[in-house]
Amino acid sequence: MGLTTNFRWGIYLVNLDPVVGSEQGKTRPALVISEEAINQILPIVNILPITSRKPNRVVYPNEVLIRENLFGLNHDSVILCHQVRTVDKSRLIKYIGTIDNLDIQEEILSAIRFQLGI
Repeated sequence: MGLTTNFRWGIYLVNLDPVVGSEQGKTRPALVISEEAINQILPIVNILPITSRKPNRVVYPNEVLIRENLFGLNHDSVILCHQVRTVDKSRLIKYIGTIDNLDIQEEILSAIRFQLGI
């Protein structure tokens, strides 16, 4: 499976199917955001799906833009902080990279707080 020991802030290729309605589906990159102490105990993780950014697409306050060639992503990408999801670790197919930039981590946490009103 090619997974790392630590999951938090890791970007993985994740199988998100099956889905219902407007949930993000397909096999796509996703960012693990759950606390590492919990990740080491439970067979599940909390993730944020990532989508490639289309030209002229607006990035909303509950999303975070990641420029191409950063953290293992080959395209300008948008982290969908409004699509928080819990998945079994067996859905994590392949490790892509880690968001190790503290400013970007804080931007992601801020977008999650905005989405959840906390």
